[in-house]
Amino acid sequence: MFRRLRDTAIEVQGHRQLTRGINRAVESGDLEARAAFTSGTGTLAAALTSRGRDTRGAEIHDYGTRVAAAGGGPERVHRLCRD
Repeated sequence: MFRRLRDTAIEVQGHRQLTRGINRAVESGDLEARAAFTSGTGTLAAALTSRGRDTRGAEIHDYGTRVAAAGGGPERVHRLCRD
């Protein structure tokens, strides 16, 4: 039981950090981020529901594809996970 709670807390924390990174990218004028992250999937939905998880994953994949097509490197995608 404790492990499940701990794992859930870690999952929520990671998605919270990712949500902040997405918001920062969009607010900074990152055109690829603005185009890719359109669902409005929040931290709790991404961390706790399969639909939210799948949507967030598809958006991250789309963002990576857009960044690569624009000539950007992997550090642009990686920066989403920085706090």
